Amino acid sequence: MKRVNNPFIILAALALAAAFTSAGSRGATVDVSAAENVKPALPTIPSRTFALADFGAVGDGRTLNTDAFKKAIAAVDQAGGGKLIVPKGIFRTLSFALCSNLDLHLDEGAVIQAPDTFEGFGLPDPSTLHSQDEVKARVVTPSPLITGGNLHDVAITGTGTIDGNGALWWAWSERAARAQPGRLVYRRPHLVVISRCQRLHVADITLTNSSMFHLVPRDITDLTIERVKVRAPFDAPNTDAIDPGPVTNALIRDCDIDTGDDDIVIKSGGTNVLIENCTIKHGHGISIGSGTTVGIHNMLVRHCTFDGTDNGIRIKSMRGAGGPVENVRYTDIQMKNVANAIVLDLNYVDNNRPDFKGDPGKIPSIHNILIDNVSIENSKNAGKIVGLPESPITGIALRNVQITAEKNFEIKDANQLTFDSVTLSITPGAASRTP
Repeated sequence: MKRVNNPFIILAALALAAAFTSAGSRGATVDVSAAENVKPALPTIPSRTFALADFGAVGDGRTLNTDAFKKAIAAVDQAGGGKLIVPKGIFRTLSFALCSNLDLHLDEGAVIQAPDTFEGFGLPDPSTLHSQDEVKARVVTPSPLITGGNLHDVAITGTGTIDGNGALWWAWSERAARAQPGRLVYRRPHLVVISRCQRLHVADITLTNSSMFHLVPRDITDLTIERVKVRAPFDAPNTDAIDPGPVTNALIRDCDIDTGDDDIVIKSGGTNVLIENCTIKHGHGISIGSGTTVGIHNMLVRHCTFDGTDNGIRIKSMRGAGGPVENVRYTDIQMKNVANAIVLDLNYVDNNRPDFKGDPGKIPSIHNILIDNVSIENSKNAGKIVGLPESPITGIALRNVQITAEKNFEIKDANQLTFDSVTLSITPGAASRTP
């Protein structure tokens, strides 16, 4: 059932094996056919087109185009919908809201860009303030650069870029304050947030350098995200790439992500979610949580690659923000040089909220998870499966999995676990090797 190649950890591996059922015993029962066959409805957008330049926009990287975007979108809305074309150029803007029946289309070379100074947001420079109370009194966090709520039939398409100019914000983040005690914190805006929308399609664009999360589709029914590229430095704090949730009927495919936090993460909840053919580089991997209050049901992740990622497969939750995570499969996954390969953790601690209590009735659970046909090379840690005493993790199966790592699994408060055709090679120095 299991092969361990390092003789110095044979005893540890045998102890680990005692936590698992045999291959023929009860394991996870996972049916993700609803996710495998999910086909979210695409938006219906009228064929009429509108040109941003007709509304006074200037793409010189200096002129503020907020009014031009607002006027153009108002015209689209009044006409009953259509495609708004953003041409080549750098269009500096503050926040603007989308309307229903809209395709915001960025041509090749088009950049929608946030200001690069706090003054550009109408905010005081943090270095001029003297206390966090003064920040609270004087600083209002800007809205997301692109936003919208209570919508239907929305698309953001084209090969252009949406740029958050986030570097000025990262220097005043919670992480910066932890590294420099006493440093002030500015709450940071997200880049694109679409809430309560039926039929949302995001395709082909590049999202880069958000001050915090890049793309946040909340409360979406029928979501398609495809061929999207997301870029932020590996050490940029909390720069999640794609954060859907809650979401019903979601397809995320062919995306290329390299950021400083969760690459793709389902938050709060999701039903019938398919993630496939994505390339994941730096960041915290493909995750669920930490909030799982609505619950995650029927999710399939397949044909994805990870290289240099902090985490690969990751489900995280905690007391006070939990709900059920069940019926999830990860299959045909390739990882190399990841720090933590497989993480199922119900005792997660949010560094930005270390004293979080939440609702004591919201206890997370994880059960019926299948991880199969996975290759993991040169990982620092094989991972962890850590439940809670009152909510053990149950029904987890690893099948046809090959792992080379420096450290073995950590397992606690978990049962009904199955290792079937798993090769686990615990090798000192594995994480520093080049495959």
